[in-house]
Amino acid sequence: MVASNNFTEYGLDETKRCLWITYLLIVLLSSLIGSSVILIASLKYNAIKLNKFLVTVIDHIAVCDILTTLSFVLPTMISLIANKWVLGDTIAYIHLFLNGYSIQISYFLTAVLTSSKLLILRFPRKTSTWEEKHAHVLCGVIWVLAVIFPAVRLGFDKHGLLFSYIHYNINYGRYSEFTSVDKLVMDLFIYIVLYLPLLVVTTTTCGLLYYLIKARRAAKRSGGQIRRRGIATVLTVAVCYCISILPDSLTCLSIINLPIQSLPTYGRVSEMLNTFNIMPNFYIYFFTIPSFKQFVMTNVSIIWAKTRGCLCRNDQVVHTAVNNTEGTAADMEQAEKEDPLLQEEQSV
Repeated sequence: MVASNNFTEYGLDETKRCLWITYLLIVLLSSLIGSSVILIASLKYNAIKLNKFLVTVIDHIAVCDILTTLSFVLPTMISLIANKWVLGDTIAYIHLFLNGYSIQISYFLTAVLTSSKLLILRFPRKTSTWEEKHAHVLCGVIWVLAVIFPAVRLGFDKHGLLFSYIHYNINYGRYSEFTSVDKLVMDLFIYIVLYLPLLVVTTTTCGLLYYLIKARRAAKRSGGQIRRRGIATVLTVAVCYCISILPDSLTCLSIINLPIQSLPTYGRVSEMLNTFNIMPNFYIYFFTIPSFKQFVMTNVSIIWAKTRGCLCRNDQVVHTAVNNTEGTAADMEQAEKEDPLLQEEQSV
C-alpha cells in the first residue's frame, strides 16, 4: 500500500497547485502534440533535413518524450488536481518504473545526439557510412539496458512506496533503512544514470562550441561560410538538458547526505525542471531546422484554409436556411390571407 508524508507540513495551497497544474498542462500539450508532429514530419514526410543518423536519434527522443509525459507528467498533474494519490497501488508501481525508465533513456539519448554530432563534424569521412539502421541499433541497446536500473531499484524498495507532497508523485521511501551494501549499489546506479550522461553532454557540447568558433575563424580568414546545419539544434537541446538535469543531480547528491524533507522547495524546483527537458524540443526544431519550420507552417496554413472554408460554407448554409425560412414564412402568411376557409375560421 502507498503511504504518504505529512500534507500539513509539505502540502501546497490551492493557488500554488493551480500554477503547477497550468505549467504541467503546457508541458503535456507541448510534448504530446509537438513530439507527434516531429514523428510525422520525420517518418512520413522526411521533413527534417539533417543527417539521417541524427534524425533517427531525434525520433527516439520524441518517442521517449511521449512516454515520459504519460508516465510522469500526467500522474503528477492528476495528483495535484486531486491533492492526493488516487490512481491506486498498481498504477503507482507502473508510474514509478516507467518514470525512471523513460527519464534515464532521455538522458542517454541526448548524450548520443551531442556526441554523434561532434563525431560527424570531426570525422566526416569515417562517419559518412553511418545509416539509420546503426542509429536504431544504438538507441535500441539504450532502450534495453535502461530496464536494469528501475527494475533493480523497484526490487530493493518495492514495499516502501511513498506519495510525496513535496513532488506530488510516487517516490521510494526506504532508502534510510538500506544496508551499507544496498546503498552502495543504489549510489553506483545513480552516478551512472545521472552523471555519466551529464558528463558526456557537457564535454561534447564544449567540443561543439570549440568546433563552431574554430570554423568561424577559418571562414573569416578564407572569406567563406561555415556549415552550421544541425549545430544550433544540438547545442540548444544540450543546453536545455543541462538546465533540466543539473538541479536534480544536486538534489540526488543531497539525498545521499541529508533527508529530503529538509529541501522541499529545492526538491519541487528540480522536479519541475525535469519536465523542461521534454517540453521545448518541438520549438527548438521549429526555430533551428528550416525544413521542419516550412513543414509546420505549410500544414498550419492548409489547416487554417480548410477551417476558414468550412466556416464560410457553414455561414453560407445558415444564411441560405434563414432566407428559406423567411421566404417560407412569408409564403405561408400570403397563403393564409388568400385562403377563404382560414379567413372564415378567424372571423368565427
